[in-house]
Amino acid sequence: MNVLQFGIYLPVALLSLVIIGFLVFPFCMICLSFLSPKRNKIVPSNPANEQTHFACIITVYQNIQIALPAVEALLKSKYDNYHIYLVADNCKAEHVSNLPFNSQKVTVLVPPVSFHAKVKSIQFAVEHFKYPHTHCLIFDADNLAAETFLATIHSYITVGYQAVQGRRTAKNLNTPYACADAMGELYKNYIERYVPYLLGSSATIAGSGMAVETGLFIRFLQNPAICEALAQQQVIVAEDKMLQNYLATQNVVIAFANDAIVYDEKVTQAAQVKRQRTRWLYAYFQNLPHALNLVGSGLLGANLNRLIMGMFSLIPPMFLLLATACLLTAANIVLLPVGWALAMAIAIAIFGGTILWTLYLSQAPLVIWQSLWVLPAFVFNQFLSLLQIRKAKYNFLTTTHTHSARINEVENKNR
Repeated sequence: MNVLQFGIYLPVALLSLVIIGFLVFPFCMICLSFLSPKRNKIVPSNPANEQTHFACIITVYQNIQIALPAVEALLKSKYDNYHIYLVADNCKAEHVSNLPFNSQKVTVLVPPVSFHAKVKSIQFAVEHFKYPHTHCLIFDADNLAAETFLATIHSYITVGYQAVQGRRTAKNLNTPYACADAMGELYKNYIERYVPYLLGSSATIAGSGMAVETGLFIRFLQNPAICEALAQQQVIVAEDKMLQNYLATQNVVIAFANDAIVYDEKVTQAAQVKRQRTRWLYAYFQNLPHALNLVGSGLLGANLNRLIMGMFSLIPPMFLLLATACLLTAANIVLLPVGWALAMAIAIAIFGGTILWTLYLSQAPLVIWQSLWVLPAFVFNQFLSLLQIRKAKYNFLTTTHTHSARINEVENKNR
């Protein structure tokens, strides 16, 4: 083998090893999680001892009507120690003035100027707190919290957790695209949240349905990374990843409350897939240096929380990982001994089996299994999102919500 050949083979071999590692890592972590004493152990809820006071922050952009069921769902909560802050950014004045709320638990906040930024809306809510809340809970406008959600989050806080992520589950499964999106949520809930929690590490943050101790959350909002980005008028599309990184650096473990359910709207059309995934892909690549830093500091400091969180944050989105693996398999056939291509093929099979195993362990609804045929089209639209990834640098690319439903309607469908 001459120098030129070695210069080609070595990068392909090293990249193949990295991709094989990414493909089999989730399977290995699931296997390890079955040894955890936390498995099937439900944290006891004690809503009668309501020491936790939640600030429930709902951010809405332009269409405040979408958020009305979210407020209604929280008002039906079995836990009573909370207050709702609805931040109406760039919403029509006539819609804001005619809201149907008749509760002292709701404060509607209208920014003096349009923020066009979720983080600014959250900061605005924090600046206008009416009570000394112990914890902040963040919701998207389309989220519907189950009536036991607050009580369950409270129970995790009472056993010592400063940050808790609830389980987001599909509000709608009305189209094949919605089912494909829900499948991804099930996978992330199990692989990136439940498994790390069982292993004593942190769940990744979903972007909504999470509670953080108020002082800790305010320090996050005031940290230089946030302040500098906002001062430079940058669009922050990965505030959830920034928050989980910050919590990891503060040695805070994020619990995953698998039994605290918040319903989330899933995309129903191809255009929504492209728009949403463009934002997510940009957030993934933007977060890569921070994920590498977590892995490095976790290894050097023997910090399991940072190491596991960093590893899960490094894994590329499923479609990108599989596409890269398939291309490398072809390259291995041409450039490397046959064993390399075989190893890559086995790793791909393990990864595909892990996805199906995760759906089984998550007790995925039958309609999701029946919609697996749409995955090629779903993946194709994610590839199209790569072509417009630069847009996310200048535009938050909010997802348009069209599925309006009340909490009782959604829960009746899921029974």
